[in-house]
Amino acid sequence: MTHADGWRRAVVAALLAASGAASGTDISPLQLLDRMNDAVRQRDYEGRFVVQAGDHLDALYLVHRVDGGAEKERLVSLNGRPREVIRSDEAVVCRAPGRDHHINVGSGPADRSFSPLAGVSASQLSQHYTMRLLQTERVAGREAYQLLIEPKDDMRFGYRLYIDRVTDLPLRTVMFDEQHAPISQMMFVELKTDGTITPIERDLSAMQLAHATKEQPVPAARLERPGWSFSDPPPGYQLNVHRWRQVPEGVREHFIFSDGLASVSVYVQPARGDAIRGVQELGSARAVGRLLDGQEVVVVGEVPVKTLEWFAEHIQAASR
Repeated sequence: MTHADGWRRAVVAALLAASGAASGTDISPLQLLDRMNDAVRQRDYEGRFVVQAGDHLDALYLVHRVDGGAEKERLVSLNGRPREVIRSDEAVVCRAPGRDHHINVGSGPADRSFSPLAGVSASQLSQHYTMRLLQTERVAGREAYQLLIEPKDDMRFGYRLYIDRVTDLPLRTVMFDEQHAPISQMMFVELKTDGTITPIERDLSAMQLAHATKEQPVPAARLERPGWSFSDPPPGYQLNVHRWRQVPEGVREHFIFSDGLASVSVYVQPARGDAIRGVQELGSARAVGRLLDGQEVVVVGEVPVKTLEWFAEHIQAASR
């Protein structure tokens, strides 16, 4: 798990744990979430926001542009160690400004945003969450819908989203636990959505920066099907992504499960000396690790520990 992965999870989780919506309107929660998803992907926007996870606070700057139907974005940290992520339809790179080198995150079509403005699979939510619109509030000087999303069980956290009434962009997000105590939150303090958005290419181009190191191909036989399976995923969580990657120790297998809002990553790779054991805190996320048949299994997510342990306990080698 890289620093870029941890950074992405922190900001991505901080956003999804948010709020937004209003009473006295004829729009439904699901319609509002669908409109938010479209706005996040299709609008040009630029702004500064803060992300809080526990006692840690980060300030970030974001530019998102759509050029010919292709998304481009730049995410820059404004405090702590300088770092930034640039994403285009050709590559994703992470680098430290002022240095000659960059850290490549990936090449080829980049379909995952590293910004906090992540979409929500609204159609999956009704079975495991209740949603209702509350009184509108002001965020970043804008009137916002306030949408409360509460879990129906103890396998996921609750969320409060504040969604701009004009642009449908999420302006603030709060993720809360069973006692409604905030776990993490994101809030814009400045947001622009008109025609004056800064061109990303003026400063940094992902197309120019990306010189990806060729990854060692995984043998075709290993790609036929997953090497691991899950006998009984927690209610509502479905497998969305499965990947293989060559690592120095062998092959790492990565599973991503989601209930439409919360997500859980499961990594399986040859055991190392620094393997995670038990439960560890990773900002607003948690990780649960175990050893299984000489492999290190790590389950990561912004969900209750009970959910992470469920995945860790129900993984098994797939039959061949």
